[in-house]
Amino acid sequence: MKKVNKKLWSILLLVCMLVTLTACGTTTTGGTETTSPSASASASASASATPKQEEPSATPEPVVEKYEGFDFGGRTIKVGIWWDYYYTSIHTSINDDPGLLNAETAQLRLDNVRRIEKKYNCRIEFVNLGWNGIIESINTSIAAGTPECDIYLTDLQFGVPAVLNGLAQDLSKIAPANCDLFGEQIVVRPLEALGGTYLFTEQGLPQSGIFLGYNSTMIEELGLEDPAALYNKGQWTWDKFAEYAKAGTRDLDNDGTIDVYGFGGIWTNLLDGLLMNNGASIAASKTEGLSSEATIEVLEFIDRLFNVDKSARPWNADDWNDNLLAWSSQKAMFFTGMAWVTKQEMDNAANQGAALPFEFKVVPYPNGPHGDGNAYSPVLGNWYMIPVGVKDAGKVLQIFEEFLNWYDGKTELRDDPSWFESCFMSMEDVEMAYLCGSKQKLDLWANLAPAFDMGATVIMPLIYNKDVTVAQAVEAAKPILQDALNATFK
Repeated sequence: MKKVNKKLWSILLLVCMLVTLTACGTTTTGGTETTSPSASASASASASATPKQEEPSATPEPVVEKYEGFDFGGRTIKVGIWWDYYYTSIHTSINDDPGLLNAETAQLRLDNVRRIEKKYNCRIEFVNLGWNGIIESINTSIAAGTPECDIYLTDLQFGVPAVLNGLAQDLSKIAPANCDLFGEQIVVRPLEALGGTYLFTEQGLPQSGIFLGYNSTMIEELGLEDPAALYNKGQWTWDKFAEYAKAGTRDLDNDGTIDVYGFGGIWTNLLDGLLMNNGASIAASKTEGLSSEATIEVLEFIDRLFNVDKSARPWNADDWNDNLLAWSSQKAMFFTGMAWVTKQEMDNAANQGAALPFEFKVVPYPNGPHGDGNAYSPVLGNWYMIPVGVKDAGKVLQIFEEFLNWYDGKTELRDDPSWFESCFMSMEDVEMAYLCGSKQKLDLWANLAPAFDMGATVIMPLIYNKDVTVAQAVEAAKPILQDALNATFK
């Protein structure tokens, strides 16, 4: 917080007369003076006794500009997106946002728009093209040499193919010399992949990590050591996870039916978590990785959980949420976790007038035989790109960086941790979840459908149909995968 600057003004004593005047204190924030609470009280108490004193106006500290301004000729920078964004040049009040939550940060955003408009003589507008509309715009207008937007926000599903098909500019070739992308990365960070720097996103707290959640009440009942403690000691391995999952698979009423499985969750996150923490990948380069030793180890471990140990809850092909949320109804001890999932189930319980009837915690996915001991998550989220054909792309990038930096580098204004913290039961778990999101890897296997469908081609035959071995599934799938990669990297 800024210190309050208090200037005390003394009135000289005149001969034979003593008058004591109380001065007002002021706080200068962004060039605006406000009266501090203590000064207000003092001024109010003395208002009737003495005439109001005129105080000299404070001289605001000059704002240090990272970039020099230039005249962009009134040009409108258009950003393609698939939802309504606040705030841009079309907005005149923070109340234009029907979902306004924080008036202070909203005003900072809107004020920053006005500042940029004046500094660069330009406008910034976000165009809601819709999900399908933005894909069509990328694939048609850019290829035609007349991109509809100067910047596109992309999901990796269509952002990566756009890059690989030469539709995005390499930011390293257009960025201004002191661009934050290639400096401190306080405002923006690049996606370091795909043979260059084509995609970037807003910097923020690492809240998109995936992790294993677990019913810590069950762990205690079984007399097992806390998995988080094992991770901190470097002992959280595949074998230990398998051992715990097997111990947690129980028939509680002895009726011959399993009531609680050691693991239950969605296979997509399980696959990513095991791959990335075993140094493995499926589609991280032009050459398929499905048949690599490390990836085969992952598939064999999944086969072990579902088909050998039978400690993984059988896959429900008719209800995705039944797999995702089995943990909250205590049908699984370990589960594939994400912050929004735990938050959703905690809120659902609270809305029904009670808390979850058990304690849960989180831990990174276990370290595999080819893992390096770190915790990794897949690259997720939305990423901006500047298409080929945009004129003065470096200037567009510079202006957009300043647009995103509405908080003037004060990340505490941007990074409100309250929502993320509300997704967990302890600060220890919050820190563990941050750890899971701090290191990310890119694997394109989920972005190759329909040319290659990992679920239909490999996972479902293995864990649902149960009619193939790992070797058979890999042998049948790898040429399909390679063809999809060839088409993607053409």
